[in-house]
Amino acid sequence: MQPSISALPMVVPMDKPIPAFYCCYLLRSQNRRACYIGSTPSPARRLRQHNGDSKGGAKKTSMQGRRPWEMTCIVAGFPSHFAALQFEWAWQNTHMTRHIDRHLRDARIEDLQRRGKKGNASPSKRRSRPPLSMEARLKNLHYLLGVKSFERWPLHLRFFAPDVFGLWDKYTAKLTPTLRKTITIMLTPAELPIAATQASTEDQTSKIPTVIRAIAVAYEDCKPYVEKSRSLLDGGRAQSCGVCRKRLDTSTSLSLVCPLETCRTVSHMACLSNKFLAEEGDRNALIPIQGTCPGCRSPLKWTTLVKELSLRIRGKQEIEAMFKPKRRKQANSVSEHEMTEAQDLGEDEELEDDWMQEVDDEDDELLSFEDGLGDKINDTR
Repeated sequence: MQPSISALPMVVPMDKPIPAFYCCYLLRSQNRRACYIGSTPSPARRLRQHNGDSKGGAKKTSMQGRRPWEMTCIVAGFPSHFAALQFEWAWQNTHMTRHIDRHLRDARIEDLQRRGKKGNASPSKRRSRPPLSMEARLKNLHYLLGVKSFERWPLHLRFFAPDVFGLWDKYTAKLTPTLRKTITIMLTPAELPIAATQASTEDQTSKIPTVIRAIAVAYEDCKPYVEKSRSLLDGGRAQSCGVCRKRLDTSTSLSLVCPLETCRTVSHMACLSNKFLAEEGDRNALIPIQGTCPGCRSPLKWTTLVKELSLRIRGKQEIEAMFKPKRRKQANSVSEHEMTEAQDLGEDEELEDDWMQEVDDEDDELLSFEDGLGDKINDTR
Protein backbone atom coordinates (compact mmCIF):
# COMPACT_ATOMS: atom_id res chain seq x y z
CA MET A 1 0.00 0.00 0.00
CA GLN A 2 1.41 3.36 -1.03
CA PRO A 3 1.97 5.73 1.91
CA SER A 4 0.26 9.11 2.04
CA ILE A 5 1.87 12.48 2.68
CA SER A 6 0.95 13.93 6.06
CA ALA A 7 3.33 16.87 6.51
CA LEU A 8 3.86 18.54 3.16
CA PRO A 9 3.70 22.35 2.92
CA MET A 10 0.18 23.73 3.17
CA VAL A 11 -2.38 23.32 0.41
CA VAL A 12 -0.82 20.49 -1.61
CA PRO A 13 -3.26 18.30 -3.58
CA MET A 14 -2.94 14.80 -2.19
CA ASP A 15 -2.98 13.15 -5.62
CA LYS A 16 -0.22 15.26 -7.18
CA PRO A 17 3.40 16.13 -6.37
CA ILE A 18 4.45 19.60 -5.32
CA PRO A 19 4.68 21.71 -8.51
CA ALA A 20 8.10 22.03 -10.08
CA PHE A 21 7.64 25.80 -10.09
CA TYR A 22 4.92 28.37 -9.47
CA CYS A 23 5.22 32.10 -8.94
CA CYS A 24 3.33 35.37 -8.67
CA TYR A 25 4.71 38.24 -10.74
CA LEU A 26 4.50 42.00 -11.14
CA LEU A 27 4.44 43.43 -14.68
CA ARG A 28 5.07 47.04 -15.64
CA SER A 29 4.02 48.59 -18.92
CA GLN A 30 6.86 50.32 -20.73
CA ASN A 31 4.50 52.67 -22.57
CA ARG A 32 2.11 53.74 -19.81
CA ARG A 33 2.05 53.95 -16.04
CA ALA A 34 0.30 50.62 -15.63
CA CYS A 35 1.06 47.47 -13.65
CA TYR A 36 -0.37 43.96 -13.57
CA ILE A 37 -0.17 41.18 -10.97
CA GLY A 38 -0.57 37.55 -12.00
CA SER A 39 0.59 33.99 -11.34
CA THR A 40 2.08 31.31 -13.58
CA PRO A 41 4.08 28.06 -13.68
CA SER A 42 6.16 29.46 -16.57
CA PRO A 43 7.23 33.15 -16.44
CA ALA A 44 8.81 33.20 -19.92
CA ARG A 45 5.76 31.66 -21.58
CA ARG A 46 3.40 33.94 -19.66
CA LEU A 47 5.39 37.05 -20.59
CA ARG A 48 5.21 36.05 -24.27
CA GLN A 49 1.44 35.77 -23.90
CA HIS A 50 1.07 39.16 -22.22
CA ASN A 51 3.13 40.76 -24.97
CA GLY A 52 1.07 39.12 -27.71
CA ASP A 53 3.84 36.87 -29.02
CA SER A 54 1.80 33.72 -28.36
CA LYS A 55 -1.83 32.87 -27.68
CA GLY A 56 -3.22 33.55 -24.24
CA GLY A 57 -2.64 36.35 -21.78
CA ALA A 58 -5.03 38.51 -19.78
CA LYS A 59 -7.42 40.93 -21.45
CA LYS A 60 -6.14 43.78 -19.29
CA THR A 61 -2.61 43.41 -20.65
CA SER A 62 -3.79 43.35 -24.28
CA MET A 63 -5.24 46.87 -24.15
CA GLN A 64 -3.92 49.10 -26.88
CA GLY A 65 -0.81 51.07 -26.03
CA ARG A 66 0.25 49.11 -22.94
CA ARG A 67 2.54 46.60 -24.60
CA PRO A 68 5.32 45.68 -24.28
CA TRP A 69 5.25 44.55 -20.64
CA GLU A 70 8.29 44.11 -18.42
CA MET A 71 8.44 41.48 -15.67
CA THR A 72 9.89 43.43 -12.74
CA CYS A 73 9.88 40.73 -10.03
CA ILE A 74 8.50 37.35 -9.01
CA VAL A 75 7.55 35.69 -5.73
CA ALA A 76 8.29 31.96 -6.00
CA GLY A 77 8.19 28.87 -3.80
CA PHE A 78 4.45 28.22 -3.65
CA PRO A 79 3.54 24.66 -2.69
CA SER A 80 0.58 24.50 -5.08
CA HIS A 81 -1.40 26.24 -7.79
CA PHE A 82 -4.10 27.14 -5.28
CA ALA A 83 -1.55 28.63 -2.88
CA ALA A 84 -0.25 30.93 -5.63
CA LEU A 85 -3.80 32.02 -6.47
CA GLN A 86 -4.43 32.81 -2.81
CA PHE A 87 -1.36 35.03 -2.67
CA GLU A 88 -2.10 36.63 -6.05
CA TRP A 89 -5.63 37.61 -5.03
CA ALA A 90 -4.44 38.98 -1.69
CA TRP A 91 -1.77 41.05 -3.45
CA GLN A 92 -4.37 42.43 -5.86
CA ASN A 93 -7.00 43.07 -3.17
CA THR A 94 -5.29 44.10 0.04
CA HIS A 95 -8.37 46.17 0.93
CA MET A 96 -10.54 43.02 0.98
CA THR A 97 -8.37 39.98 1.73
CA ARG A 98 -8.91 38.20 5.04
CA HIS A 99 -5.17 37.49 5.25
CA ILE A 100 -4.72 41.08 6.51
CA ASP A 101 -5.89 42.19 9.96
CA ARG A 102 -9.40 43.58 10.04
CA HIS A 103 -8.47 47.07 11.28
CA LEU A 104 -6.01 47.55 8.43
CA ARG A 105 -8.53 46.23 5.91
CA ASP A 106 -11.25 48.50 7.27
CA ALA A 107 -8.93 51.50 6.89
CA ARG A 108 -8.53 50.63 3.21
CA ILE A 109 -12.29 50.31 2.77
CA GLU A 110 -12.86 53.73 4.38
CA ASP A 111 -10.32 55.21 2.00
CA LEU A 112 -12.18 53.64 -0.92
CA GLN A 113 -15.48 55.10 0.31
CA ARG A 114 -13.93 58.57 0.47
CA ARG A 115 -12.71 58.12 -3.09
CA GLY A 116 -16.19 57.08 -4.16
CA LYS A 117 -17.88 60.07 -2.55
CA LYS A 118 -15.45 62.51 -4.16
CA GLY A 119 -16.10 60.99 -7.54
CA ASN A 120 -19.87 60.64 -6.96
CA ALA A 121 -19.52 56.92 -7.56
CA SER A 122 -22.41 54.61 -6.85
CA PRO A 123 -22.20 52.48 -3.66
CA SER A 124 -21.68 49.36 -5.77
CA LYS A 125 -18.48 50.83 -7.18
CA ARG A 126 -17.00 52.13 -3.95
CA ARG A 127 -15.60 48.71 -3.07
CA SER A 128 -13.88 48.27 -6.45
CA ARG A 129 -10.15 47.72 -6.60
CA PRO A 130 -8.32 51.09 -6.42
CA PRO A 131 -5.57 52.07 -8.85
CA LEU A 132 -2.33 51.41 -7.02
CA SER A 133 1.09 53.00 -7.48
CA MET A 134 4.29 50.99 -7.62
CA GLU A 135 4.98 52.13 -4.06
CA ALA A 136 1.66 50.75 -2.84
CA ARG A 137 2.14 47.43 -4.64
CA LEU A 138 5.61 46.93 -3.17
CA LYS A 139 4.50 47.87 0.34
CA ASN A 140 1.54 45.49 0.05
CA LEU A 141 3.90 42.73 -1.07
CA HIS A 142 6.19 43.35 1.90
CA TYR A 143 3.25 43.16 4.30
CA LEU A 144 1.83 39.97 2.78
CA LEU A 145 5.19 38.20 3.01
CA GLY A 146 5.04 38.70 6.77
CA VAL A 147 1.41 37.92 7.65
CA LYS A 148 0.63 34.72 9.54
CA SER A 149 -1.08 33.09 6.57
CA PHE A 150 2.14 33.08 4.53
CA GLU A 151 4.93 33.51 7.08
CA ARG A 152 5.97 29.83 6.99
CA TRP A 153 5.65 29.24 3.28
CA PRO A 154 9.03 28.71 1.55
CA LEU A 155 8.76 31.92 -0.46
CA HIS A 156 11.54 33.98 -1.98
CA LEU A 157 11.58 37.23 -3.91
CA ARG A 158 13.55 37.86 -7.08
CA PHE A 159 13.82 41.21 -8.87
CA PHE A 160 14.67 41.68 -12.55
CA ALA A 161 14.35 45.49 -12.74
CA PRO A 162 17.12 47.32 -10.82
CA ASP A 163 15.05 50.49 -10.40
CA VAL A 164 12.12 48.56 -8.90
CA PHE A 165 14.56 46.79 -6.59
CA GLY A 166 15.80 50.23 -5.53
CA LEU A 167 12.22 51.33 -4.85
CA TRP A 168 11.67 48.18 -2.79
CA ASP A 169 14.64 49.08 -0.58
CA LYS A 170 13.45 52.68 -0.32
CA TYR A 171 9.81 51.97 0.49
CA THR A 172 10.27 48.98 2.79
CA ALA A 173 13.43 49.94 4.72
CA LYS A 174 11.47 51.33 7.67
CA LEU A 175 8.41 49.07 7.50
CA THR A 176 7.62 46.81 10.45
CA PRO A 177 7.71 43.99 11.06
CA THR A 178 10.85 43.09 9.15
CA LEU A 179 10.75 40.01 6.95
CA ARG A 180 12.02 36.70 8.32
CA LYS A 181 15.58 35.77 7.36
CA THR A 182 14.48 32.63 5.50
CA ILE A 183 12.95 34.78 2.72
CA THR A 184 15.65 35.25 0.12
CA ILE A 185 15.58 38.59 -1.72
CA MET A 186 17.85 38.91 -4.73
CA LEU A 187 18.41 41.05 -7.82
CA THR A 188 19.26 39.44 -11.15
CA PRO A 189 19.10 42.31 -13.66
CA ALA A 190 17.36 41.54 -16.94
CA GLU A 191 17.95 43.29 -20.22
CA LEU A 192 14.87 45.24 -21.27
CA PRO A 193 12.66 43.61 -23.91
CA ILE A 194 13.42 44.91 -27.40
CA ALA A 195 10.20 45.81 -29.18
CA ALA A 196 10.07 45.64 -32.98
CA THR A 197 7.08 46.30 -35.22
CA GLN A 198 6.64 43.81 -38.03
CA ALA A 199 6.49 45.34 -41.50
CA SER A 200 3.29 43.55 -42.51
CA THR A 201 1.28 44.00 -39.31
CA GLU A 202 0.90 46.27 -36.31
CA ASP A 203 1.72 43.43 -33.96
CA GLN A 204 4.78 43.76 -31.77
CA THR A 205 7.27 41.09 -30.93
CA SER A 206 9.42 41.26 -27.86
CA LYS A 207 12.56 39.56 -26.68
CA ILE A 208 12.23 37.61 -23.44
CA PRO A 209 15.18 38.40 -21.13
CA THR A 210 17.68 35.58 -20.77
CA VAL A 211 17.43 35.44 -16.96
CA ILE A 212 13.67 34.87 -17.22
CA ARG A 213 14.02 32.22 -19.92
CA ALA A 214 16.63 30.48 -17.75
CA ILE A 215 14.26 29.98 -14.80
CA ALA A 216 13.88 26.24 -14.21
CA VAL A 217 10.16 25.50 -14.46
CA ALA A 218 10.33 21.70 -14.89
CA TYR A 219 11.51 18.87 -12.65
CA GLU A 220 14.82 18.49 -14.52
CA ASP A 221 16.74 20.03 -11.62
CA CYS A 222 15.38 17.26 -9.37
CA LYS A 223 16.67 14.44 -11.60
CA PRO A 224 20.01 13.83 -9.79
CA TYR A 225 18.19 13.97 -6.45
CA VAL A 226 15.56 11.44 -7.58
CA GLU A 227 18.28 9.14 -8.96
CA LYS A 228 20.11 9.25 -5.64
CA SER A 229 16.93 8.47 -3.67
CA ARG A 230 16.16 5.56 -5.95
CA SER A 231 19.60 4.05 -5.45
CA LEU A 232 19.35 4.37 -1.67
CA LEU A 233 15.76 3.27 -1.14
CA ASP A 234 15.09 0.78 -3.94
CA GLY A 235 18.21 -1.32 -3.52
CA GLY A 236 16.73 -3.56 -0.84
CA ARG A 237 19.39 -2.57 1.67
CA ALA A 238 18.39 -2.04 5.30
CA GLN A 239 18.20 1.61 6.29
CA SER A 240 18.24 3.30 9.67
CA CYS A 241 16.83 6.71 10.51
CA GLY A 242 19.46 9.41 10.80
CA VAL A 243 17.62 10.92 13.78
CA CYS A 244 16.17 8.12 15.93
CA ARG A 245 18.60 5.43 14.63
CA LYS A 246 15.76 2.92 14.40
CA ARG A 247 15.08 0.73 11.38
CA LEU A 248 13.48 2.60 8.49
CA ASP A 249 11.03 0.57 6.41
CA THR A 250 10.40 2.50 3.19
CA SER A 251 7.33 0.40 2.37
CA THR A 252 5.44 1.66 5.43
CA SER A 253 7.21 4.87 6.45
CA LEU A 254 7.66 8.21 4.71
CA SER A 255 11.39 8.77 4.32
CA LEU A 256 13.39 11.89 3.50
CA VAL A 257 16.78 11.75 1.82
CA CYS A 258 19.53 14.36 2.16
CA PRO A 259 19.95 16.03 -1.26
CA LEU A 260 23.73 16.42 -0.99
CA GLU A 261 25.52 14.05 -3.34
CA THR A 262 28.07 12.80 -0.81
CA CYS A 263 25.61 12.29 2.06
CA ARG A 264 23.65 9.05 2.38
CA THR A 265 21.47 10.03 5.34
CA VAL A 266 17.85 8.87 5.29
CA SER A 267 15.36 9.87 8.01
CA HIS A 268 11.79 9.26 9.08
CA MET A 269 9.74 12.25 7.99
CA ALA A 270 8.27 12.75 11.47
CA CYS A 271 11.69 12.46 13.14
CA LEU A 272 13.34 15.00 10.87
CA SER A 273 10.36 17.35 11.17
CA ASN A 274 10.59 17.30 14.96
CA LYS A 275 14.37 17.88 14.78
CA PHE A 276 13.98 20.89 12.47
CA LEU A 277 11.19 22.39 14.58
CA ALA A 278 13.31 22.00 17.71
CA GLU A 279 16.17 23.85 15.99
CA GLU A 280 13.83 26.65 14.96
CA GLY A 281 12.47 26.94 18.49
CA ASP A 282 8.91 27.77 17.40
CA ARG A 283 6.60 25.65 19.55
CA ASN A 284 3.49 26.80 17.69
CA ALA A 285 4.71 25.70 14.27
CA LEU A 286 3.52 22.46 12.69
CA ILE A 287 5.70 22.38 9.60
CA PRO A 288 9.39 23.38 9.65
CA ILE A 289 11.08 25.78 7.27
CA GLN A 290 14.68 24.58 7.48
CA GLY A 291 17.19 22.69 9.61
CA THR A 292 20.47 20.77 9.56
CA CYS A 293 21.02 17.28 8.18
CA PRO A 294 21.61 14.80 11.05
CA GLY A 295 24.33 13.17 8.99
CA CYS A 296 26.43 15.80 7.20
CA ARG A 297 25.23 18.77 9.29
CA SER A 298 24.53 20.80 6.14
CA PRO A 299 21.68 23.36 6.18
CA LEU A 300 18.62 22.00 4.37
CA LYS A 301 15.30 23.51 3.37
CA TRP A 302 12.24 21.48 4.29
CA THR A 303 10.54 22.26 0.97
CA THR A 304 13.47 20.71 -0.93
CA LEU A 305 13.13 17.46 0.98
CA VAL A 306 9.34 17.10 0.74
CA LYS A 307 9.27 18.18 -2.90
CA GLU A 308 11.45 15.19 -3.79
CA LEU A 309 9.33 12.96 -1.56
CA SER A 310 6.09 14.08 -3.19
CA LEU A 311 7.62 13.55 -6.63
CA ARG A 312 8.86 10.10 -5.61
CA ILE A 313 5.51 8.80 -4.32
CA ARG A 314 3.01 10.94 -6.26
CA GLY A 315 4.79 11.79 -9.48
CA LYS A 316 4.96 8.54 -11.45
CA GLN A 317 4.14 10.26 -14.75
CA GLU A 318 6.50 13.15 -14.06
CA ILE A 319 9.38 10.78 -13.26
CA GLU A 320 8.71 8.69 -16.37
CA ALA A 321 8.83 11.86 -18.47
CA MET A 322 12.01 12.96 -16.69
CA PHE A 323 13.89 9.75 -17.55
CA LYS A 324 12.38 9.28 -21.01
CA PRO A 325 15.03 9.49 -23.77
CA LYS A 326 14.78 12.75 -25.68
CA ARG A 327 13.96 12.63 -29.36
CA ARG A 328 15.93 14.38 -32.02
CA LYS A 329 14.63 17.80 -32.95
CA GLN A 330 12.63 17.93 -36.16
CA ALA A 331 11.87 20.82 -38.45
CA ASN A 332 8.66 21.64 -36.60
CA SER A 333 10.08 20.88 -33.15
CA VAL A 334 9.60 24.44 -31.93
CA SER A 335 5.85 24.42 -32.41
CA GLU A 336 5.60 20.89 -31.01
CA HIS A 337 7.62 21.91 -27.95
CA GLU A 338 5.35 24.90 -27.31
CA MET A 339 2.28 22.68 -27.58
CA THR A 340 3.76 20.15 -25.17
CA GLU A 341 4.80 22.88 -22.76
CA ALA A 342 1.30 24.34 -22.71
CA GLN A 343 -0.21 20.91 -22.10
CA ASP A 344 2.23 20.04 -19.31
CA LEU A 345 2.11 23.36 -17.47
CA GLY A 346 -1.59 24.04 -17.93
CA GLU A 347 -3.33 27.32 -18.62
CA ASP A 348 -2.71 30.39 -16.50
CA GLU A 349 -5.77 31.96 -14.95
CA GLU A 350 -6.87 35.57 -14.73
CA LEU A 351 -8.60 36.21 -11.43
CA GLU A 352 -12.00 37.83 -11.66
CA ASP A 353 -13.42 40.31 -9.14
CA ASP A 354 -15.84 37.70 -7.74
CA TRP A 355 -13.06 35.22 -6.92
CA MET A 356 -13.31 36.25 -3.25
CA GLN A 357 -16.44 34.12 -2.84
CA GLU A 358 -14.55 31.10 -4.15
CA VAL A 359 -11.76 31.83 -1.66
CA ASP A 360 -14.32 31.93 1.16
CA ASP A 361 -15.65 28.53 0.14
CA GLU A 362 -12.18 27.03 -0.21
CA ASP A 363 -10.99 28.50 3.11
CA ASP A 364 -13.41 26.27 5.02
CA GLU A 365 -11.95 23.21 3.27
CA LEU A 366 -8.41 24.48 3.91
CA LEU A 367 -9.05 24.94 7.64
CA SER A 368 -10.37 21.37 7.89
CA PHE A 369 -7.30 20.12 6.04
CA GLU A 370 -4.91 22.07 8.30
CA ASP A 371 -6.67 20.82 11.44
CA GLY A 372 -6.30 17.23 10.27
CA LEU A 373 -2.67 17.86 9.34
CA GLY A 374 -1.91 19.20 12.79
CA ASP A 375 -3.52 16.18 14.46
CA LYS A 376 -1.43 13.79 12.39
CA ILE A 377 1.85 15.53 13.17
CA ASN A 378 1.02 15.83 16.88
CA ASP A 379 0.32 12.10 17.01
CA THR A 380 3.89 11.43 15.88
CA ARG A 381 5.48 13.63 18.58
